[in-house]
Amino acid sequence: MTLRVCLFGTYDRKLHPRVANLHRALEAAGAEVIEVHEPAWPGRTEEKIQLARNPLAPRTLWRLAGAWFRLARAYRRAPPHDVVLVGYFGHLDVFLARLLAGRDKVVLDLMLSVYDTVALDRQAVDAHGVQARLARVLDRLAARQCRRALVDTTEHAAFFVDELGIPAAKLAAVPVGADDRHFVRSPVATPGARLRVLFFGTFVPLQGTTTVAAAIGLVADAPIDFTIVGRGQDRVDFDAQMPDRPGSRVIDWVDYADLPALIAEHDVVLGIFGATGKARRVIPNKVYQAAAVGRAVVTGDTPAARAALGDDAVLVAIGDAQALATALIDLAADRPRVAALSEAIGRRFDRRFGPTAIGPEVAALLAPDATLAWTPAPRWLMRLHLLRELLGRLDQGRPVVELGYGSGAVLELLSERGFRATGLDMSASAAVLARARVARLPAERRPDVLVGGFEQLDDLRGEAGALLMFEVLEHVEDDLGLLREIHTLLGADGRLILSVPAHQARFSRVDEMAGHFRRYDRFELTAKLRETGFEPEVFWCYGYPLANILMRIRRLMTADQGDAGRDELIERSAESGNMIPARRLVGALVSERTMLPFSLLQRLFLGTDLGDGYLVVARRLS
Repeated sequence: MTLRVCLFGTYDRKLHPRVANLHRALEAAGAEVIEVHEPAWPGRTEEKIQLARNPLAPRTLWRLAGAWFRLARAYRRAPPHDVVLVGYFGHLDVFLARLLAGRDKVVLDLMLSVYDTVALDRQAVDAHGVQARLARVLDRLAARQCRRALVDTTEHAAFFVDELGIPAAKLAAVPVGADDRHFVRSPVATPGARLRVLFFGTFVPLQGTTTVAAAIGLVADAPIDFTIVGRGQDRVDFDAQMPDRPGSRVIDWVDYADLPALIAEHDVVLGIFGATGKARRVIPNKVYQAAAVGRAVVTGDTPAARAALGDDAVLVAIGDAQALATALIDLAADRPRVAALSEAIGRRFDRRFGPTAIGPEVAALLAPDATLAWTPAPRWLMRLHLLRELLGRLDQGRPVVELGYGSGAVLELLSERGFRATGLDMSASAAVLARARVARLPAERRPDVLVGGFEQLDDLRGEAGALLMFEVLEHVEDDLGLLREIHTLLGADGRLILSVPAHQARFSRVDEMAGHFRRYDRFELTAKLRETGFEPEVFWCYGYPLANILMRIRRLMTADQGDAGRDELIERSAESGNMIPARRLVGALVSERTMLPFSLLQRLFLGTDLGDGYLVVARRLS
C-alpha cells in the first residue's frame, strides 16, 4: 500500500534544502507526496534569526496568521493522506498541523533546536534570559504537538533528550542528505597544477570561518587556490583575516541552481570548523552536497563527523587553523589521495545519505505503524541470557557487526560491553527502533545503525572481529552465499555467533508467516558452516522446555495463510522481528526477571537436541 504524505508548512526550500531532500527521499521510496505550502518568511538567515529571537512579536504573529489562514484553506482541499510532515522550520507550523490533523497524524522535521541556535551557538540572546527560556519552551512544545520528531544526527537527538527533556522514543535521526537530481555526480577532473578548494556558507559561528581565513594565511606558497562564497554574522571578522592571495576569490553569494557546477569545478570542499557545541553535533548541507557531486571533503573532527563520514573524509581538529592548513598542504602534494577521497565519499553518499538510501527509513518513520513499541519475546530473553556469556569469547579491540539488529537491544549491549559495534538490517522500521534505543549512548560508544544491503559493510571487510546474527539465516534463500559473504567480512580468526530455529521436521505455517525458508538440523548447519570456512566451537540447543511449549501454542493459534511465494517470503522476513502475538499480554508478563528461572533451566539441556533453537559460535578458518 502506497504511503501518502502531506508535506505541510511555511518552509523555504532554497534556504533549507532539507525540505526538498526529504521530499525526494520519500518519492524514491515509492511514497506519494502532496504539498500544502504557503511561504511566510522571506529573507535570508538574518531574518530567520530575528524571528527565532522573538517569535511572539506582533508583526511575526500577524504574518503567521495570514499564512496559516491560507494553509488551513489549502489543507482542507488536500486529497486523503496517511501522515502530515511539517517541513523545517516548522516549530510554529506544527501547532496548526496538530489542530487540523491531530497529533497522531503529525510528524515534525524538528531538525535543530531554536534554543541551541540563538542562545548557545550564535549567542544572539542571553542564554539565561527570558528570550532563551522562551526558545526552550518553544522547542519542547513543538515536540509535544507531534507523534514523532525528526532531527539530523543522533548527537542532536541526545541534545534534545539531555538538555530539553524530550523523550528519546519520540526522536529519530535522519541525515540531511542531498537531492541527487540537483547535485549530480561529476567525474573527478584531471588534477591541475594547483589544488582548487571551495568554502561556502552563511558565516555563522559553527562554520568557523575565521579558522578558515587563518588557515589560508598559513598555507604560504603551497599550490592551492581558494574560492570563498557567502556572507553572514562572521563575514566582517573573516574579511579582516583573509589574506590577499593571488588566484583566490571571495564571492558574496551563488544562486542555489549554480551550486552543483561550482562544487564540480573544485577538488576539495571545506566543511565546518567552529568550536561551538552545535558544531560538534551537525553535518552541514555542504558536506552532503559535496559528497553527492563526488568531491573530497575536509571538515572538523567531531563526534557527528566521525560517525557519519569515517575515513572517507579528512577530519581536522576544530578551531585549529594550523591543522587545517597542514591537511590542505598534504592534499596538494598527494593528488591521487584527493581522487581516492572523492570516490570514497561519493560511494558513501550513495550507500548512506542519498535519497534511495534514506528514503525507506523516512517512509518507515512516517508510516502510521512506525511507533509500535518493541516487546521482547521469551525465547529472545532466554537467548540473551546465554549471549552475555558468549560475548566473553570476543576480542574487544576489533569491530563487531550485528546483521539483523531488530530493536537494537544487542547493539546497545555490545556498546555497554565496550565493543565498537555496527548494525545492518534490511528493515527501515527496525532502524527506527534501534536508533531511538542507542540515541542516549555517548557519541564515542554509539553504534552505527545502517539500513540496506551487505555492501554497506564494505568499509569493514576483512577487519571485523565478530559478526552476530540471530534468527537471520533462515530468512535468506541463498544461506551458503550469505555465509561466504560473512567469511570475507571477518578478519583472521574472527567469530560468527548465530542462532537459527531448530529441526526442519517442525517447520510449520508459523515459519511461513515469519518469512522462513527453512529450519535447521544440527548436521545440516554444521556441514554448511564447514563448507563456507567456519569451524563450530560452541553448539547449543536452547530454549527447552519453555520455548517448545510456547511454539506449540503459537502453532495452534496460527491460521493457515496458504502457500507463500518467494517475494512474499522476503517481504515477511523484513518485518518478522516485530511479529509478536498477544503483544500487550507478553509485554505485561515477560521480563528478564520472570524469565530467569527458565533461562537457568535451559542450561541443563544445552548439550541435547531437545530445544527449539540452535545457538552457535564458529571460528573463521583461513
